Order: sequence, then C-alpha cells, then structure tokens
Amino acid sequence: MAELLVQRKKRSSMPWVLLLLLLAAAVIGYIVWRNQHVSSNTTPAQTTTTTTTTTEKAPDNGANRNP
Repeated sequence: MAELLVQRKKRSSMPWVLLLLLLAAAVIGYIVWRNQHVSSNTTPAQTTTTTTTTTEKAPDNGANRNP
C-alpha cells in the first residue's frame, strides 16, 4: 500500500490555476458590465457646456470698394 502512494504521480495544478484565472476574469468582466451605467451617469454639476457665438459681417454694399 505504501508503495502505491510513493509511485502515484503528482497531478499538475495548471488546470486549476487556469480555471481560477478564467473565473476571476469572468467576475471582473461582470462587475465592469454591471457598473457601466453608473460611470456614464453624470449630475448636472459635473457636465460642462460650451457655447459659441458667431458674429456676422455687415453686408458689403460696395461702399468700400476701390474704383
């Protein structure tokens, strides 16, 4: 019986590590997906508006033309 325990191969932990990484990525992705509406939601105090004014030139009636 003791010989069987000695001869038994040690299993690689690589599949478990990959499974845990995949699970962590899924949880992080889910949290980011759930919080998308929170990050895009802004209050009026946080928003900035820019207004631009344009000035129109006076129409050229020919008074300033060179002869």
